[in-house]
Amino acid sequence: RVIVPFGRGNRMVEGLVFEIREEQDEDRCKPVLTVLDAEPVVDEEGFRILEFLADHCFSSYYDGVRVLLPAGLFYDLKTTFVLEKKKEEETIFLSQKEQELLSLLMHTASQKEADQLFMGSSPFYATALSLEKKGLLKRQSLASRKVKDQMKKMVRLSENASSEDSSLTAKQREVVSILEQVGAAEEKEVAYFAGVTEAVVKTLLKKGVLTSFYKETYRLPKTTAEENAAFPVLTKEQDAVLRDLIQLYQKPDAAAALLYGVTGSGKTQVFIALIQHVIQSGKQALLLVPEISLTPQLLRRFRGLFGSQVAVLHSGLSMGERLDEYKRIRDGAASIVIGTRSSIFAPVKRLGLIIMDEEGESSYRSDRSPRYHARDVAKLRCGMHHALLLLASATPSVESYYAAKTGRYHLFTLENRYGKGELPKVYLVDMKNEEQQFHFDTFSRLLSQKLLETYQRGEQSILLLNRRGYSTFGICIDCGKEIQCPNCSVSLTYHKANGYLMCHYCGYTRRLEEPCGSCGSNHIRLMGTGTQKIEDLIHTRIPEARLLRMDTDAVYSRYAYEEKFSAFEAGEYDILVGTQMVAKGLNFPKVTLVGVLNGDQYLYSGDYRSGEKTFSLITQVVGRSGRFQKGGEAVIQTVSPDHSVIQAAAHQDYLSFYEEEMIMRKASLLPPFCDIAKLSFSGVKEEDVKRSAENLYQKLYRCFSSQKDIPIVLYPVTRPVIYRLNGKFRYRILLKCKNTKRFRALLRENIIEAFSQNKIKRCTVTVDLNGEID
Repeated sequence: RVIVPFGRGNRMVEGLVFEIREEQDEDRCKPVLTVLDAEPVVDEEGFRILEFLADHCFSSYYDGVRVLLPAGLFYDLKTTFVLEKKKEEETIFLSQKEQELLSLLMHTASQKEADQLFMGSSPFYATALSLEKKGLLKRQSLASRKVKDQMKKMVRLSENASSEDSSLTAKQREVVSILEQVGAAEEKEVAYFAGVTEAVVKTLLKKGVLTSFYKETYRLPKTTAEENAAFPVLTKEQDAVLRDLIQLYQKPDAAAALLYGVTGSGKTQVFIALIQHVIQSGKQALLLVPEISLTPQLLRRFRGLFGSQVAVLHSGLSMGERLDEYKRIRDGAASIVIGTRSSIFAPVKRLGLIIMDEEGESSYRSDRSPRYHARDVAKLRCGMHHALLLLASATPSVESYYAAKTGRYHLFTLENRYGKGELPKVYLVDMKNEEQQFHFDTFSRLLSQKLLETYQRGEQSILLLNRRGYSTFGICIDCGKEIQCPNCSVSLTYHKANGYLMCHYCGYTRRLEEPCGSCGSNHIRLMGTGTQKIEDLIHTRIPEARLLRMDTDAVYSRYAYEEKFSAFEAGEYDILVGTQMVAKGLNFPKVTLVGVLNGDQYLYSGDYRSGEKTFSLITQVVGRSGRFQKGGEAVIQTVSPDHSVIQAAAHQDYLSFYEEEMIMRKASLLPPFCDIAKLSFSGVKEEDVKRSAENLYQKLYRCFSSQKDIPIVLYPVTRPVIYRLNGKFRYRILLKCKNTKRFRALLRENIIEAFSQNKIKRCTVTVDLNGEID
């Protein structure tokens, strides 16, 4: 990485050198100001990943670098100016602004104070550039890394030092003797083991008997106590799957496999045994989980088994912790990496295995540039390392299961729960009947009864409602309009904790007492239910119950997930209320009841994956119940109890869901039978955005109409449901296609050409392949 002057103003920017070549016209060249790294930060594998992201995800190389490297490795750059020594008469022909800036600089107490004048969007910058041209100021470029390496002071013996030296006191000889044995140690450490004060060590440093130096130390992420875990004893079913996976791993070529197992079937035990085999063979393993909330339980267990060989990467770490974990992995000090989506880029050099747990989760797809899916990057990396990719889930994505059924992946199945656990007994409650019987309540009578009985038995319950806040929207009683965000086409959600109506997209807030923006009325009625309201309702029904709410409003600190889930696991709470973060992968022995408060939430959304999302969420959260010897129950509240997706989820029947879903997708020509490219346009002026989208649509129509060998379905310009977001209007174009290199090249060429011909004005265009259709 280098610092280079960029643009007309020679603004200092950080760049990445890809190649070095001769340039004939030296007048076109600018100097490289600084080389930032002693060694390249992107290796050959990294370059291949960057090329993949640029080609498949329509991203820039620099966007790729931003996900490949930890943020702490980047630099803060600033430009400052210092006075040049000039004769006073040379300042006569200066403008008033130039004279004012010179006067300010002459009277600053220090260079640090002078630097403050040029920070941010400084009004002095243009004036300083003018003074630089006149030779009165000199520009300086300063770069400092965002996170410094953590160092500790060490001591060791000087060249001729010896414990036999008669000039040393007894205490000093003891210090020297210990360092003869261990080589080097911290000042405090050597003083402790020698039984002396640090003053003795400092005296030896002054005498020259010892020398000091600094050694880098790593900031390890905080974690609760490691479990005293034993390696699992596998069932016959698990052992058979493990043996087959080991055979697949030992083959010389890369391979991909899907492990489908019912909830509670012990997929994690298989992961542990397979990872143990991989690291014993001298390779490294990556274990990906979809949610940050899943890492604490896994981390405790894996660190109990594998100790310091385990590294963790996720967004909850500080910049320093993430940087040091990155370096531990890069240097080979960690054999196992556990993390969320971005950990797929971990600098593992001896990669033997990648496991993606709950592989069908949408959180494995990035919703910002580069718009990659971790599964696609995993395939690329396994191919480069001849490694094994293991996808695993009780609710695998339709695309992955189809790939397994058609032979592109190897398929392995766990049909039974681990140990003596049985699948929970599931009750479907028709909320339409509840209302017809004048029971207008968030909780059905059955769920209320089961919740109380579970509490009285001293067992635990989980309630799922994937809507945070207190009330999900507010309506003006006088004019009947919803209270909407002025920046986004969504309703504001009421949060009782702070008394504000809030937008969950852009962060806009307003007081509940403020008048309606349409008619000025103060009569606002709150409607809908969020997790905060559920918390209040439970307190009124079971006042003694200890309640834990888990959503993004309740999780503030970096370690809140670990602390709160650990407290629930330890039995400090009776009822856990939460959003989807409580639905997957968590293992709580005392949970015998799960309640799904709104089973239809995703069922009728516009995305073609709505059925898949609904089935996955219900199946996963129901699977949290009765995972050990105690029997479990689940209550699913729905207004569509006869819907095939709800029925399949209630019976934990993935195969029947898959078969019906495939019929629908084949008839509608949806993935996995095709690919879908979404071109999104956004900008401040709606007419510019719409016109740009329509111009590109016409261009694409002409282009692909002439390419008879590229099958494609091009849909006209439409406006998404949330047509305004963060103050910008949105339009989109959808294409059903086959995701080939030629298709991507044609699409890229047409977009670039449209920009160059000024057909796309004052708006941005993004391309997302097989992403969500919002």
